[in-house]
Amino acid sequence: MKTTRILSFLLVVLLAGVFTSCKDDFTEEDALNAQQTVDVSVYVIDYFNTTAVTGATVSIIKDGAAVTAQTNEQGIASFSDVKIGGGLPVTVEKEGFTKVQNLVDVNVNDYRQGHFTTTLGVLSLTENTATIKGKLEIESDVTNDETEVVPEGTEVKAFLNLEGMNTVEFVATTDANGFYELVVPATNTGVDYQLKYQTLVLDQKIAKNGNKGDADFPATIPSIGNIATTFNPVGSAIEMPSVPSLVATLPAPTDAGGTQAVIVVDFGSMTGDAGIGDFDVEVNGTGYTASAVLDVTVTSLFGGSGLVATWTVDGSGNVSGNANISDAGSGYPTSYEANKAGEINPSFDNYVDIQSGEVRLINGHYGTGTIRAEEIQ
Repeated sequence: MKTTRILSFLLVVLLAGVFTSCKDDFTEEDALNAQQTVDVSVYVIDYFNTTAVTGATVSIIKDGAAVTAQTNEQGIASFSDVKIGGGLPVTVEKEGFTKVQNLVDVNVNDYRQGHFTTTLGVLSLTENTATIKGKLEIESDVTNDETEVVPEGTEVKAFLNLEGMNTVEFVATTDANGFYELVVPATNTGVDYQLKYQTLVLDQKIAKNGNKGDADFPATIPSIGNIATTFNPVGSAIEMPSVPSLVATLPAPTDAGGTQAVIVVDFGSMTGDAGIGDFDVEVNGTGYTASAVLDVTVTSLFGGSGLVATWTVDGSGNVSGNANISDAGSGYPTSYEANKAGEINPSFDNYVDIQSGEVRLINGHYGTGTIRAEEIQ
């Protein structure tokens, strides 16, 4: 009996030593942490044909640091001891393919599961592609008959929304002539892209009668200014003022209580070499010095010179009748409107369904602007 009790005591001591040693090497916390991590495989495929993509660089953020692996011949990149939970940042990159950045939820059925696999698709930029190209125009100068091109470097973006992927973005910029070109992944059955165009803020050359609140002609003379204008790719064009390209004025009356005469150029009487053949009286003048000879002053927004014309006040101090033109001059504008472009709304195609091998021409026009910084009349 004594021998049995000694052996039992030695067995208890031995077992206690074993358990103590195990606890030192592998704690309960270690066991819990082990249950909260899994090995993760990232399977990378060509999204449109579902074939494995080898040699892609896959990066994850693990414990606050980037960890990188390459996909093997099966298109799989492997990572060990990744914490279970949502929002694992994963990036896939390979030359000739789109870059993919995604947040992957590492969800498992229970803590005894030791492995998790996620699939990410990339798009080939060298096979099964299509081309979207075109020219972007704008009315940054509305005083001429031409249409301008957008500034070099204006962005055009194509967005592709695919199930299970973040939105994929493709960007092109215009050259010095306003042309852009986008090469995008496609399929034989077509892919839908959303197109977006950059909002531009440019100084627009425009004729104005004056700023809001200014007195009417002839107290305020029409002019040409460069006004900061917003060109949105959507929306309605802002109002364009009707401004004469050529105006004529007489001095103010000598009598403070008089009325200044208002005369305008008769564009219908312009001579063959763009000289001014006549004027029309819109408002008869009063309060002038009787029988005075008044010089006619011409303001042209687009050149011309040489006019010599006077107006003779009648014996009652009134201005009416016709001017005395001794030299019609030449080179004056022959049309009334200084702003050649009316209100033009922006015009763009915002969606395209395009197939592999197809080249789609999509032009765009920003119009005459949607917001003008300076209020003019």
